[in-house]
Amino acid sequence: MKPDLSVIIPAYNAEKYLAEAIASVRNQDWDGKIEIIVIDDGSTDNTASIADELGCIVIHQNRQRAAHARNEGIKRSQGEWIFLLDSDDTSEAGALEKLFEPVQDDPETAAVFGRTRDFVSPEISKEELGTVTPRQGAYDGILPGCSLIRRSVFDSVGLFDETLKSGETVDWMMKLRASGLKTVQISDVLLNRRIHLTNTGRTDRKEELKNYAALLRKRMGGS
Repeated sequence: MKPDLSVIIPAYNAEKYLAEAIASVRNQDWDGKIEIIVIDDGSTDNTASIADELGCIVIHQNRQRAAHARNEGIKRSQGEWIFLLDSDDTSEAGALEKLFEPVQDDPETAAVFGRTRDFVSPEISKEELGTVTPRQGAYDGILPGCSLIRRSVFDSVGLFDETLKSGETVDWMMKLRASGLKTVQISDVLLNRRIHLTNTGRTDRKEELKNYAALLRKRMGGS
């Protein structure tokens, strides 16, 4: 039997894609207990009711962005391991099994990371295709959706920086690497990242660039 797993899904107006994201988790091979926690981040659509109907634990909050939502999910989680997934993405079949293999080989492993592949959401029209830019081929992911993290890591490293509207996952990864905890990168593609017209990287592009510039300065030791 595998250990208990908590799946954390922040969701804001995610009714188009949420059921597919949840189904991609339900279809995984994991013989331990899985709880799926959906944090409804102030949605004005049917996000919360969809999550409830699909048997998820639903946490409601006013609009506070993904970092706060993930933190709330982690705080409420019961699993020994944490799997973070965005509400518009899907896990590849067998992803959880592949992520756990290095842990079975070495119990000191604190986190395992896989690779990501972009796909264009089917509702994108031919006219809109020119406005989206999926990456070609698979690439190394950071978070979320292609990583399995021991829950105790968040006690050591801390939670996500809620002052960041974007880039909080890169910031957290920098802290993890600085901690000296053992991590493993595997070559398997585990996450299908959906490219659509309302990706955060499109709607908050200016804020994202500002946050990444601040993170780069931090990494280089500047103010």
